[in-house]
Amino acid sequence: MAGLKNEQWIRARYEEVCRNNPEEYALISMKIKRFRIFNRLFGWEAGDELIARIYDCVESWLKPEEYIAHIRSGYYLLLVHMPEDYDDIFHYILEINSRIRDWPYDEKYGKIYMGYGIFRLETNPPDFLTAQYNADICRTESAECCLRNSHFEVYGLTYHDANLGNYNMEQDFRPAIEREDFKLYLQPKVDLRTGEITEAEALVRWIDPVKGMIPVGEFLPELEKNGLIGDLDLYMFQHVCSTINRWLEIYGRKIKISVNLSSNMFNYRYFLDEYKRIYEKVPCPKDCIEFELLESIVLNQLDLVQKVAEQLRDYGFACSLDDFGSGYSSFSVLTNTALKTLKIDRSLFRNYSDPRERVLVRHIVETAKELDLKIVAKGIETREYVDFLKGLGCDYIQGFIFYKPMPVGEFEQRFLRNHERAQVAPQSIE
Repeated sequence: MAGLKNEQWIRARYEEVCRNNPEEYALISMKIKRFRIFNRLFGWEAGDELIARIYDCVESWLKPEEYIAHIRSGYYLLLVHMPEDYDDIFHYILEINSRIRDWPYDEKYGKIYMGYGIFRLETNPPDFLTAQYNADICRTESAECCLRNSHFEVYGLTYHDANLGNYNMEQDFRPAIEREDFKLYLQPKVDLRTGEITEAEALVRWIDPVKGMIPVGEFLPELEKNGLIGDLDLYMFQHVCSTINRWLEIYGRKIKISVNLSSNMFNYRYFLDEYKRIYEKVPCPKDCIEFELLESIVLNQLDLVQKVAEQLRDYGFACSLDDFGSGYSSFSVLTNTALKTLKIDRSLFRNYSDPRERVLVRHIVETAKELDLKIVAKGIETREYVDFLKGLGCDYIQGFIFYKPMPVGEFEQRFLRNHERAQVAPQSIE
């Protein structure tokens, strides 16, 4: 637009500042909120006029050696002197925002709101495009970016860019699969009648040769977001099938292993075809495989749960509902699907002294037993719960009171070679 400085111009100003006193400055990404709607309602000419008036409003307010450029549409970059203290930054943005918001526009337009992303420069600032990216991402990816009114974030202070680490994670994923850095861990399920270990849940651990163990909470959510979780699910499923076969061949024992079905695979119409493809490469006894559906992903999807459970059952695999009680549990999931196992969530085993908790657990167990469902209690950490659940007739316990997740080799040594059993005999509860 005529008379408005552009991106090339402010880039030259940025490079000049970086050569002299960058630590005194910040690059601000500023954009008119819902500008496309404004154009749709009032027309492009009104939109162009608004762009120019905001530009003039801010430019007239800037101090010497501070700069503004119009980049495109309702998006601007500012290069301004910026204090380090958050309270000072807060009041700075309040002042500039109030000038824009309260500018005497045509009354029919209403108030104008802005989004701001602030990147403070340091002694050795990055190149212009990196600084622009940092300012932009503050503005666009903060939790408040969709608010109706104005918002702002400060890079490195109120906003931290997780995208860079996530991008690196995506790049590391394929090589990690090829190196088999993803390891199969198993958490035993203790038979409350005998103490034997005939079942386990498959878990994954990422052990990088340089970084070591990468926390599950860091990589699993990101793999869910970018869709790579399905590849990891199938990779782990193949290892589960191979492990079951090897133990059957060496020890003549069947160990049933449950695998988690991620939300990506659960919502994928042809998910079972992918598992069949893996299974046909390494077929094992089908009664040794159980798929676990998380309560959080099946909520309000009863028809899909029923379809998935029936597909698994018809192929020969069992299906269980995991984390029951962790959210807004629906008993209709149990009565209208082909589920075979109910896993009670750890959140219901936090305070044994609370009688209401025990009443709720007792009713869940009794209901599951009447529906002929196998019952697994997970997250058990105290002896009180062991004795309580055994008295209720719960089938299996999974928790640190007996065993933490362990590598496949340790599981094999303890339970297949040494035939270790857990101590489940009742003890007195005071």
